[in-house]
Amino acid sequence: MELFVVRDRRIDYDGSAIRSHWAYRNFGILGNSLVVFRGRCDVKVEEMIDIEDLRASREIKSDDMVHYIIEVFDLVNTLFASTLQKLFIARLCEVLGEYGVKTIRKGDDIYVNDKKLSISIATVSPVSIKIHIGINVEAKGIPEDVKAIGLKELGITDVEEFMEKSGKALAEEFKKVRKDSLKVRWAQ
Repeated sequence: MELFVVRDRRIDYDGSAIRSHWAYRNFGILGNSLVVFRGRCDVKVEEMIDIEDLRASREIKSDDMVHYIIEVFDLVNTLFASTLQKLFIARLCEVLGEYGVKTIRKGDDIYVNDKKLSISIATVSPVSIKIHIGINVEAKGIPEDVKAIGLKELGITDVEEFMEKSGKALAEEFKKVRKDSLKVRWAQ
């Protein structure tokens, strides 16, 4: 999995990055990829993947988030996509723990002190699985009915360092899973 951390600019997430080959179209990264960037979040209804959110007309927005866009071509399956999503969320909880932050994972969301820190979705395209994870930098611009928290409220002020560290942790986790899947033989 190729990791690319966007440092030179902000990119707003509107849901369109969940489409296949987004990393290739925008950054020339062909194959399994993880792109980490920072920007606003405002997912339009036509870009919503989660049908529950769509049916409930939930707003998905934040003024400032760290975004992770993951694309994997090895196995196109919604169960694999959801499993990998939850593995990455658990790994992000571990990274936050290294900063002294006590987290609780509820499905594919990260909470701190009963406040929501992240959003996430996993889906498939005809050629790949796609995962988006967003972590609030500050709890601003969040829908009023959501109790939220951000990295800065947790004392994580060097956001670029967090982007780099967490991106590396996720890419290494995927590489380990892939290696482990290749080193075993069939059961007889």
